Amino acid sequence: MKQQRICLMVFDEGAEARYAYIGDKGLNVDPEPVILRETTGELDAEAAATDGRYFYVSGSHSAKRSDCASNPESRHVIRFQLDPNTGRAMRSPAGNAGGALVGYVDSLRLWAIMQAQPELAPYVGERKCLGSEAPPKAPALAGQQGVNIEGMAVQDGRLYFGFRGPVVNGVALVLSVDADALFGGGESKAVVTRLALGPHRGIRDMIAVKTGFLLLAGPDDGASNKSLGWTIFWWDGKTASGNATVVAPKPLAALDVSDVKLRQCDADLKLEAMTVLEETPQTYKLLILSDGMCDGGPLTFTVAR
Repeated sequence: MKQQRICLMVFDEGAEARYAYIGDKGLNVDPEPVILRETTGELDAEAAATDGRYFYVSGSHSAKRSDCASNPESRHVIRFQLDPNTGRAMRSPAGNAGGALVGYVDSLRLWAIMQAQPELAPYVGERKCLGSEAPPKAPALAGQQGVNIEGMAVQDGRLYFGFRGPVVNGVALVLSVDADALFGGGESKAVVTRLALGPHRGIRDMIAVKTGFLLLAGPDDGASNKSLGWTIFWWDGKTASGNATVVAPKPLAALDVSDVKLRQCDADLKLEAMTVLEETPQTYKLLILSDGMCDGGPLTFTVAR
């Protein structure tokens, strides 16, 4: 019997996660809580990934969108072990849904690592407003393209963080680090890759595939760019070489959501989470969730490679 595939869903409010799985009638959310941090603060978890051994969760590391207030609670990257027999977090005592997360490590190192990268340093700091416009609750403050992590993937022992912002001159950023070093100390071996995704288009999610990474690209943090639309890119994971300073990922598809009708419980359609349901030599079958839609408003797309 094939094991049911379980995903870990993280949220931009509170500090808990939930499991979800695909059932006969769509996406089902499991009631078992996964406490990521014992805090009343807002982790602002915007990214999650797994390599089959661990789950990884990252806070956005961004300032508050409404008023540019600093949010140190979002500057965490968390790792804990995955139980290969259940697809859920490994617990102690085993099988106890309220047990401690085995192998749990909470790292604060990414903030300093970002500050040490020339490509990121100007956008990392206190009260770094998102986007390029003043926030609604602090009209006197200018947008500063502050960092905002919304995507994360793991491959070959390295964690890749995809940034919704900054986006400058049509270029978005990915930061990769050695995963064990991030959580255990040692040299992070940080690498920043500049990706040409187009004007005002940032990374909204990313996932590792056999030949590299798929990127869900969409509007950056600029309030005037909300109608930009969403595109799937494939990136081979390589950095720029020779005289080049920017990598141009391959665009696979512009996602058509024009037929999606908002229900009474829906507020807005903002594609922000992606996983691969099936990978063939010809196509990727993707499940994409939306912020602002009740229960994530799950949508599936089949995209040619």
